[in-house]
Amino acid sequence: MSAPNPSRLATLSLCSALWLAAGAVHAEDSVVQPQETRISDEVVHADLTGLKLLQDRIARLNAGGVGADNYYLVKAQAWLDFAYHEYYENDRSQVIEQAVGQSAWLVGQMETAVANITLDTPVIEQSQRLREDLWTIAADMKRHQGFACAAAPLAEMEVRLVWAGHENKELGWRHAREHFAAAERLAKRARKLADNCVCPPEATKPCPIAETPPAVVETPVMPPPVVPVVTPEQPPSLLVNVPRNVHFALDKSDISGGSVVVLKRVAEILKVYPHMTITLEGHTDSRASKGYNLKLSKRRVDAVRNYLLKLGVSADRMTTIAMGMERTLSAESDALMNHALSRRVEVAYFGEKIESYAQRDDLQLEAARQAAKKAKAKVKARSKAGRKTSTTKARPGRK
Repeated sequence: MSAPNPSRLATLSLCSALWLAAGAVHAEDSVVQPQETRISDEVVHADLTGLKLLQDRIARLNAGGVGADNYYLVKAQAWLDFAYHEYYENDRSQVIEQAVGQSAWLVGQMETAVANITLDTPVIEQSQRLREDLWTIAADMKRHQGFACAAAPLAEMEVRLVWAGHENKELGWRHAREHFAAAERLAKRARKLADNCVCPPEATKPCPIAETPPAVVETPVMPPPVVPVVTPEQPPSLLVNVPRNVHFALDKSDISGGSVVVLKRVAEILKVYPHMTITLEGHTDSRASKGYNLKLSKRRVDAVRNYLLKLGVSADRMTTIAMGMERTLSAESDALMNHALSRRVEVAYFGEKIESYAQRDDLQLEAARQAAKKAKAKVKARSKAGRKTSTTKARPGRK
């Protein structure tokens, strides 16, 4: 059966759209049912069955080779999630039929392996186009060389914008803002993935626009075996237990000896993986003014950047952010220890999958804490020496 047009599906009732999406009937055989019939258990059961049939078709596409991060598959799932949510919210507008129609149309296109499926995301009748800045980001991302890496969050972001427009139209900003916030987070994620996308070796070729669903092949052809090759320049062990932070002394931005060891490890990883980039975030503890701490965090993040430059890391692979006292840490019950943990620069890695951890080898506690620790150690040593003297005097036969 050919894939139905999404604009035509949007005019059908929910049952009609669902059964058409499932391939059970043709559009001309469907009956438009009014919204008020959803109070019937039979109608609700039929609707939910239809939604599940569409979900099963998406699952079969994924099992058949369409990746879970495929732009069209993610968008079809996002439209279906939109429809599910509004159905359970008992939405009485036509938005459920329209969302189901968009999802079913994309699924049909993928099932028949249609080439060049449109990347456009329509703003359905029951929604409104808002946040033009985010729509502009979506359009820019589709022209970005790294779009293939950002396809999944971008597809979800576009449907979220339509969802937010519907909530705003029906119920107002208070109900729409959570969807706009989600769209903002997805836009940031898409931008980050696109900017750090590793393109094919052929420098003259851009990254692929989107994955095209595989066509159905009657006689399967077994591809030649692929033998993975691990070159000495890319040892996997480098991406395990990667440190993601260095620490500083109170009111200081100097790189300590312990931090030097950590930064050499960071530089070594970046040298082996030339496609990787990093973001450096400078932080302080919660004392002193906000303005002073912002400047101090800037000095700290600049110090780390400059040291990595000396170690051979290119400037265009590093981005710096001064956070000030915005994100202090409270991992311990000891306040001074938490201050020491907060005085840091964090390293975020992009371009490779890594296992990083927050190291503490270069932690610098305040002088007051160190002095108290030394005094406690001296008292303990004197007490131990006194016990030894008493034991010696009490032993018989000693002169």
